[in-house]
Amino acid sequence: MNTSKKKNKMKIALVDGSPKKSIRTYPLPLLKIGAWKKSLGIECALFSSTLPQPGEFDEIWITTRFTFDIPFAVGMGIEALNRADVVRVGGIAATLIPSHFEESGLNVHKGLIPEAEEFSPDWSLLNEVPKYSITHTSRGCIRKCKFCMVSILEPTFAHRPGWEKDLHPATKRVLFYDNNWIAKDWIDFKSDVEIIRRLVASGQVSSIDFNQSLDCRLMTPKIAEQLKGLPIRPVRFAFDGMQEDGYYQDAIKMMVDVGFRDFMADMLYNYTDTPADFYYRLRESVRLCEETGAQVKSFPMPYAPILKPVPSHMHVGKHWTRKKARGVVSIIRHHSWSGQVSPHSIKEFEYWFGKDAEEFEKLISYPQIDKLCKRKKGKLRTMRARNEL
Repeated sequence: MNTSKKKNKMKIALVDGSPKKSIRTYPLPLLKIGAWKKSLGIECALFSSTLPQPGEFDEIWITTRFTFDIPFAVGMGIEALNRADVVRVGGIAATLIPSHFEESGLNVHKGLIPEAEEFSPDWSLLNEVPKYSITHTSRGCIRKCKFCMVSILEPTFAHRPGWEKDLHPATKRVLFYDNNWIAKDWIDFKSDVEIIRRLVASGQVSSIDFNQSLDCRLMTPKIAEQLKGLPIRPVRFAFDGMQEDGYYQDAIKMMVDVGFRDFMADMLYNYTDTPADFYYRLRESVRLCEETGAQVKSFPMPYAPILKPVPSHMHVGKHWTRKKARGVVSIIRHHSWSGQVSPHSIKEFEYWFGKDAEEFEKLISYPQIDKLCKRKKGKLRTMRARNEL
């Protein structure tokens, strides 16, 4: 009779190695890795910003997100070496700056894991029904923008068939993480649209969001017509610099012409642009609101040097000063709790940001900008009550 003990199933802890303040979405890579490993008979469990107890798991796999959270992730990785026989670190930050982890004796995986990419996410690892599903219909991007790291993380632009299998059956909202969806071949793009229409018609999907923005330079009336009627909320376009001027406005109008009314412009600033450029781009969104009758919001995003993270210091672009960059933050913070710029009219926009670029620069350079914005916020309530804005 064989009296030897049955070998325990191997166990892997899948850890989101970011502080809680940086975790805004579900860890899709870990959910896919979990599905892959479970198919091999390995037990997996998900941890968020924390580690399992020593000896509880055979291996600990840590994914990283933002480079400015590297100190937190490195510290977590070092501690994980005391809690499991094998520790692996991967994800965005580890791929972009692996030396920070390798110097601490950590084993780094760079880029995607092909085996895991073949699997749909194991949503059961969340131990709750997700509020939305996440998927990619493509990987990579045809653009090589210097401020963006997609060309390093996903160097090849490729269609990803079968993405609909990633969706959780109990959620009706879908976030698409494609970096440049409409850059696809027409056949693949049309196939995606047809799948989305079927999901909407069946009641499985009621809202979709191309979270990384659509490329306004690729928008055409033919593409807009193809998208007509889809529940895209909001329609996002990037207006990161003057290279998109004209294309951005035309893209909004094309989508308005086929029935869309809710838009968001992702706007990079404090990079190679000037404050005047930034003011112009913000104002254009407000002008489009008045011209088209649609809601066109802007979401300003200050540039941060991803490969040279300086988390304790604000980056200052070559046409900016630290005072001006902080001035923008002050105005936006008092104008909107959400960080979005969405005034009701040009007149209200000018109230907050100035009547022209010259006045805008004076505002953001004002030494007491925070106190000024507080006074403006209080005065605004009175002006609205009197219908002065």
